[in-house]
Amino acid sequence: MDATEIQKVLENHSQWLESGSKGERAVLIDEDLRGMDFRGSDLRNADFRGSNFTDANLSGADLRGANFSQGSMFAANLQSALLAQADLTEVDLRRANLKDADLSNAEVWRANLKGCCISPEILHGLLGCTMP
Repeated sequence: MDATEIQKVLENHSQWLESGSKGERAVLIDEDLRGMDFRGSDLRNADFRGSNFTDANLSGADLRGANFSQGSMFAANLQSALLAQADLTEVDLRRANLKDADLSNAEVWRANLKGCCISPEILHGLLGCTMP
C-alpha cells in the first residue's frame, strides 16, 4: 500500500472515531510503515497486526486499544504516546523511546524491550512488579 492509500485509510479511521457510523476502522495488517510520521494522531482501536513501524514517529499519538501484535516498533518514537490497553504481544520494541508513554493495561507478552528508553516505574507496572 502506498502513502496515499495509507492516508485514505487513516482519514476513514478518523471519521469512524468521530461519528461511529461513517468511515471505517483502520486495518493495516503487515504494512510497511517505516519512518512514517504519526505524531499526535488519533489511532485508537486501529489494527496494525504485523506492521513495521521501525523508526516511525508516534510521539503523542493516541494508540489506546490498538493492536500492534507481532509487529516491529524498532527505534520508534513513542514518547508521551497513549498505549493503554494496546496489544503489543511479540512486538519488537528494541531501542524504542517509551519515555512518558502511558502503557497501563497494555499487553506486552513476549515483547522485546531490550535497549528501549522506559522509566523504571512504567516498566515495573508493565511487568506487574511490586515495590518492597
